[in-house]
Amino acid sequence: MSLCDYEPMSLDLDGLQVAYLGVALAHYLDLETGEILDVPLDDDPPGDPSRFRRVPARTPESEAEDRRLFVERMDARSPLRDQLAQLIDEPQGFRAKLSEDIYVQKKFFNFKNDQATRAIRAWLDEEGISE
Repeated sequence: MSLCDYEPMSLDLDGLQVAYLGVALAHYLDLETGEILDVPLDDDPPGDPSRFRRVPARTPESEAEDRRLFVERMDARSPLRDQLAQLIDEPQGFRAKLSEDIYVQKKFFNFKNDQATRAIRAWLDEEGISE
């Protein structure tokens, strides 16, 4: 079966975003139903590869890039900006520093969600799956 053989489905973009951000399980989009299936990482894919597409996941490299982009976009006058810039390659240190300012921390998590949405939309385009 090809992608064209499936009826248009309703995509759960929020669910796809959560799947992208989650790394404890493998996530598959069912092209027939639009559902997202969560599968243990060491299990086989859920079925026919033409029906189930593995949702991409973030990587250490994409995480570091998100931290770098966030810091670049911060107000240059922010005292946290230089401190966070020094911690881009240290995920735990970066998060610890972020936790010192709840406002900046919220901005970072909103930024991460936006980045996840961009990554999911790019993947959908690559796969030829329309929203």
